[in-house]
Amino acid sequence: MWPSSIIQRLFAETPSQAVIEDLTAFFAGNGVPQTLAYRLYRTCNPAAANELVRQLFYTRFSLWHTSDTVRRHSMYYDIRMKKLVCLTYVLDFLDDDREILIPEPGFPTPKLGV
Repeated sequence: MWPSSIIQRLFAETPSQAVIEDLTAFFAGNGVPQTLAYRLYRTCNPAAANELVRQLFYTRFSLWHTSDTVRRHSMYYDIRMKKLVCLTYVLDFLDDDREILIPEPGFPTPKLGV
């Protein structure tokens, strides 16, 4: 089940930086490839089918994967956990104390959506 806020942003809201930040955090956080995520967005919302929106979407998606700051400060709805989460670094004791990112529950979300 997807939260209603994501459904609304996908279908009804005019593309903006805030909308794209939320959508890319949701898609990237749940492991959706960026090309598939943008195709879905463009199909659901014809206003997203322009070059500026595409560039912003891909740039923000790339930042999610390359910037620890963006990942740490972006909350997203994790489909597996069914909660709003943020990513936190923890030590992986099984792999030479290397730090790994794990989702940590954030604020509860209403059980609305599809």
